[in-house]
Amino acid sequence: MTSIRRTATVLRAFWQLNWLEELQYRGNFIASLLGTVFWLLMAILTAALYFRHTSRLGGWEFWDVVVLLGIFNALAGVVEAVLRPGIGHLPADVRSGALDLVLVRPVDAQFYVSFRRLDVWRFADVVLGLALAGYAFVQTGRPIGAWELITFVVTFAVAIAVVYAIWVALMSLAFWFVAVENMAALFDALFEAARNPVSAYPGALRFLFVYLIPIAWTTTIPASALTGRLRPALALWALAVGIAAIGASRLLWRVALTRYTSAGG
Repeated sequence: MTSIRRTATVLRAFWQLNWLEELQYRGNFIASLLGTVFWLLMAILTAALYFRHTSRLGGWEFWDVVVLLGIFNALAGVVEAVLRPGIGHLPADVRSGALDLVLVRPVDAQFYVSFRRLDVWRFADVVLGLALAGYAFVQTGRPIGAWELITFVVTFAVAIAVVYAIWVALMSLAFWFVAVENMAALFDALFEAARNPVSAYPGALRFLFVYLIPIAWTTTIPASALTGRLRPALALWALAVGIAAIGASRLLWRVALTRYTSAGG
């Protein structure tokens, strides 16, 4: 408990510094906000054009897909606000030896590396994405109950856990290979598949996105929870997947650290 409190204190101090630094560039917020609104509108327009020729996409109606797009944007905001500026810098730290300075600090190294930096303004993406998901849900005309709300919160947390675990796995390759910067681009390419419900893909890709590269758990499952499509058994599976993802990321981090030889070789 003392270690957790110490880590939280250190990170809070860093986040405060991040916030003060970002306040010097408030124009970034306007640019980020306008960029997010533009891409959201383009995504909705693309979906609308598709639905001019069909009434369903993988069994999902238009506003259900827009709910999913909102959740996708919210998760993309988490990536840009927290993961890319944090764990995304791990390969450079390993290559330069800067990780030495992290390992000697009296805080948990994985936690520190993951959340040391924030791109504060990109949290607007999270807010706008969730707002779009909420608006689209209202447009579906479905009532929302306690079960749908609770399962959405749980499955959205699972989605964040899965995305975080994927980032840890990709960035940890830096302990084995010299240049892995392109791994972030690989994640971006894979994550694009989460813009559509997993049921819209052929059987082989569906298997891939559910069991091997768990993209389905990032957007399809939370959107299914919010729109009342999620079965109770699958909600429990989602919780198990989230716990397994965090556990796997922790285990991989410990294994990867055994490969680190520090700046001194």
